[in-house]
Amino acid sequence: MNNTLKRVFITVLVIAVLCGAVWGGLVIFRNAQKKPVNVYAVQDFAMTEYWGDSSQTYGMISTDKLQNVYISDTQTVREIYVEEGQEVKTGDPILAYDTTLSDIDLEKAGIDLQKLQLQKETAEKELTTLYNMRPHSSVLITPEPTGVEYISKATPFRISGSGTEEDPFYYLWGEDDAFSLSLLAGMFPEVPAEPEEPDESADAPQEGEPAPDEPDAPEEPAVNYNESYVVFLVREHDALNAPIQSYWGLHLDRSGGDVTFRFYQPELSEEIQSFEVEPEPYYEEYGSDYTAAELAVMRSEKEQEIRDLEVSIKLAQVEYDKLEQEVNDGVVRSTIDGTVKVVRDPDEAYQNSEAVVEVSGGGGYYIDVSLSELELGTVEVGQTVQVNCWETGAFCEGTIVEISEYPTTNSNSWSDGNSNVSYYPFRVFVDESADLRAYAYADVTYENHVQEGDSLYLENEFIRTDGGRSYVYVRNADGLLEQRTIQTGRSLWGSYTQVRGGLTIDDYVAFPYGKDVADGAKTVEATAQELYGY
Repeated sequence: MNNTLKRVFITVLVIAVLCGAVWGGLVIFRNAQKKPVNVYAVQDFAMTEYWGDSSQTYGMISTDKLQNVYISDTQTVREIYVEEGQEVKTGDPILAYDTTLSDIDLEKAGIDLQKLQLQKETAEKELTTLYNMRPHSSVLITPEPTGVEYISKATPFRISGSGTEEDPFYYLWGEDDAFSLSLLAGMFPEVPAEPEEPDESADAPQEGEPAPDEPDAPEEPAVNYNESYVVFLVREHDALNAPIQSYWGLHLDRSGGDVTFRFYQPELSEEIQSFEVEPEPYYEEYGSDYTAAELAVMRSEKEQEIRDLEVSIKLAQVEYDKLEQEVNDGVVRSTIDGTVKVVRDPDEAYQNSEAVVEVSGGGGYYIDVSLSELELGTVEVGQTVQVNCWETGAFCEGTIVEISEYPTTNSNSWSDGNSNVSYYPFRVFVDESADLRAYAYADVTYENHVQEGDSLYLENEFIRTDGGRSYVYVRNADGLLEQRTIQTGRSLWGSYTQVRGGLTIDDYVAFPYGKDVADGAKTVEATAQELYGY
């Protein structure tokens, strides 16, 4: 290598070293300017014992080869036609009611049913209104600039006025201007000059001519030249077309020889108050007075109200149909082929909330309910569930005997709170020994067999999604921030997301927005109060 090449090589090497040093210095300086990123304990913004890991639904109770006959407080048993151990066929009479009070009860039941139906219609209209309401939004409008030009004036500068209280002198005043007695002395109305004596001979009438009528001289307002009202205006840029920053008034008086003054509060004319200014950006408001989250809650609550009313209507319809049947002939007939298991004294049966007559054909009770598609695979046929009858208050166990492969359009499930998923019917069987009633409703509670670690639900604001990948910013073992991919599951109420992997309850996460949020950033622990500012 000759000397020339050596010098070129050394020069390039020196430049590279210098550039690297400069770049490294800039990086160090930039990193030194960054503030530590606040990180928050996951346990302060997450749930680990979500009640949804055990779900609840409800449905109507039906019987299979089983019939229990109850009486109400207004019903009187007139006659019992069967006895224990007796075999009965479908249609055989079991007992007869006294229908004296049933007509009144039927009328009341009809009124109650109509009220519930009207309430449901009203709630459905309100729900339609809620769905037609758009969330509140604000759009920033930036007007086109108008090119306002402010031309400064030398101050003090008299703008207008005659010096009276009704029409004061307006002066443009500068922030650096100062008062003096000589200055104030020049702020009085000008005394008019004495008029010249007219030449009376020129206008005198000739001999024999009548003298012309002299017009009445106009009355001039009396002006006190020894007092003056002055208003001082401080405007931006000392310009007449700029906004007013401050103003005040002085009442000047020289009737005693010397100029004296006192302050007073003037009322500015509209012309004086006018100014020009570049239009500023402003927000245009759209939609309703509610946010998307508030509307979602209101819609969910109204939907739940409608579901509750639907249940109440079904129960009221069952009660109405039962009373209507009593009014027809007052006779209760067997609905199955079976054996009379129990016959009780009507009064004792009513006091103990028991059936007067029980007929069994070797069956039991069925409850048809539904579950969310997100829960498919977390329950199974043969699983034990808990049942609570609304009418009798009885608690008992049941068994899942069937799960449909096809979704239903009519679901009573409370399990997921998500209206965007499908629901699948499943059937629960309960032994005939349970104190359940046909056509009554029952709650069914079942466990979701979730995997270990699937019960962590983090607030949505800490989770970002990009290209289908969900991630959070987590403090690592070195105390620095790192971006970490997480595995997510179902969403709860639009506020929480299930985290199935990549994060634990002991971690610390950052709010994932801001110029300082990046891999390798320093971190500092903070509280929920610091994040929300309360």
